[in-house]
Amino acid sequence: MNGSCSAGCSGVVKRRIHKRSAGILLLALMMLVFSSCAPTRVVIDRSAMEKILWPAPPEKARISYLWSISELSETKLGLISGLFAGAPESGMSDPSESRRLLRPYSCFVDESGDLYVTDTGAYRVTIISTRDGTSRNILRAGEEDFLSPIGVVVYQGKLYISDSLLKKVFILDKDGKLIGKFEGEFERPTCLALSRVRDIIYVSDTLAHKVYLYSPEGKRLGSIGKNGSERGEFNYPTHLWVDGRGSLYVTDTMNFRIQMFSARGDFEAMFGALGDAAGNLDKPKGVATDSDGNIYVVDSIKDAVKIFDGKGDLLLVFGQQGRGFGQFWLPSGIFIDKANVIYVADTYNGRIQAFRYLGNK
Repeated sequence: MNGSCSAGCSGVVKRRIHKRSAGILLLALMMLVFSSCAPTRVVIDRSAMEKILWPAPPEKARISYLWSISELSETKLGLISGLFAGAPESGMSDPSESRRLLRPYSCFVDESGDLYVTDTGAYRVTIISTRDGTSRNILRAGEEDFLSPIGVVVYQGKLYISDSLLKKVFILDKDGKLIGKFEGEFERPTCLALSRVRDIIYVSDTLAHKVYLYSPEGKRLGSIGKNGSERGEFNYPTHLWVDGRGSLYVTDTMNFRIQMFSARGDFEAMFGALGDAAGNLDKPKGVATDSDGNIYVVDSIKDAVKIFDGKGDLLLVFGQQGRGFGQFWLPSGIFIDKANVIYVADTYNGRIQAFRYLGNK
């Protein structure tokens, strides 16, 4: 995936060209020829002067802060990075050219460790290698520019991206070339989740109050739920997660709860309610589980991540409102990889923050 920049760089060359002066365009194109479209590098901020832990000492720590990413740093060919990688610096009218993450919404880490970030503020998906810090952007699927990319998963060499305004789920190859779309109509497709156990990709259709099941080829296999507040019913479902057993977790946002379903789609349990108690959920968004089965829920309005056990009992809360390390401003998505690294889309701080689950022992 890191070997080609065709989806990121060539897509930007074609996009909104008329907004740039002819002189800058000529210089940029000349540099592009000689640079072979060198990837942009990200800045991974590990500058916290002391370890940030939850809970704080003297209690035994369960969560530690690792790093954050917000800046897509310039390469040695700085102009190319500015034009083709992208923060809306003064005079730059196209958010897709920003050299910063603007409104990261959800994230996914593939088997090789690449981090995929949907950025609704920049209308793109940014792919970041956590090994060497290089990044590239995908701005479109075929001839359609992204308007509101929300969900992203990677499976069997294919990239799946949902766009809530285009009302489509696209299938791309690892170079960003469009190879298909999910069949059927959506009202507002938002988040995606992958079940390797069942070979299924789940799609939450928020306005339809359903979760759809799809094959990796894009064939609709069925659906879960309908509008309501009873078990197995949804009121604007958004974020999804599938654990190692194949169980599905659905953020039932406006019912202020998390619902769990078996790998076969049968309702199993739910927890959460609106309220001021620590264990309540005021605006639940991202959901994920760690290797011990603990359930992490992003409570966006509370600017925090809440950790529950499998029964839905609150174990720990980390984060608070702010711009510092380990603080959030209306966070959205969350992803936990096999090494128990926790990635949080800190949406209105324009960054991804990483933490580590340290275990229960």
